Amino acid sequence: MRGKQFAGPALVMIAAALWALDALIRTQLTAIIPSAWIVLLEHLVGFLLLMPLLLNNRKRISTMTKRDWVVMIVLSAVSSVAGTLLFTEALSRSFAGYDFVTPVLLQKLQPLIVVLLSFVVLHERPGIRFYALIPVALIGSYMISFGTDPVTVDLKQQTEVVLLALGAAIAWGSGTVMSKHLLVKLDFAEATALRFLFAVPLSIVAIALTGQQLDTSVLSFDVIIRFVVIAFSTGAAAILLYYRGLKLTRASVATFAELTFPVVSVLIAITALNPYGAPQQLSLANQFGIVLLLIAIILISFEADRRKLGTGDGAPR
Repeated sequence: MRGKQFAGPALVMIAAALWALDALIRTQLTAIIPSAWIVLLEHLVGFLLLMPLLLNNRKRISTMTKRDWVVMIVLSAVSSVAGTLLFTEALSRSFAGYDFVTPVLLQKLQPLIVVLLSFVVLHERPGIRFYALIPVALIGSYMISFGTDPVTVDLKQQTEVVLLALGAAIAWGSGTVMSKHLLVKLDFAEATALRFLFAVPLSIVAIALTGQQLDTSVLSFDVIIRFVVIAFSTGAAAILLYYRGLKLTRASVATFAELTFPVVSVLIAITALNPYGAPQQLSLANQFGIVLLLIAIILISFEADRRKLGTGDGAPR
């Protein structure tokens, strides 16, 4: 029974690992295609892949209320489009000022945002052990990125970067909570397909608002294949796995399972696969952070399992 209950967080961890691998495919695309166009093309290809799921589940989709449709549209706009664009822009501006720390550091706040929203919106009530493990996971995540070095965020000099990165964390965090709401009624397959469906026109709106132009001559066969690979791995397929896992576990637990992302990102960075250059070296503090975070994620996952099997069902009301 415990193995079955752990399946939810495990699937979220696999999805997060796939998102980390996305850098290996996406890096070359960002050099030739504007970010808003990348968002559009990856969701368009992903939707074509998922379209049969919509056709096969029309009856269940027809039971959605007006409120459900509003949540789905807002989810697609906030999480699929706005979150990606905000973080991409934050990275772009931070690189210009040689400040990689600010946007990365602020993403560590996403689990706290999800825990807060899950408490208010989904009425999730994790146990004391869960809250005790939160700082352990956040410290491990911090040490993976920065070791034991103190970092500061200069609000005066980096106001735009701070606001953009914080906006991305809020967008992705609220997306987790909205997704959990929809998964009460929808299966993970049709929820994923609908999210990609609405993301396509919303991405077109984002292109119009940002004024980004695409040179169609760059859409070579190799580039198109990259988008197809994204759809079958780090894009639509990863979201399918994520939604399957999210349906089986709490949003507040899933957000910590997503922290597998920095772990896998670091493992990529220290190998020849590093898309940004030569393999990087891990400090002892970085290695300790990886171990600490993985232990915290596993304990958080089993804590959720224990509450489901105990006297309280632990399910969101």
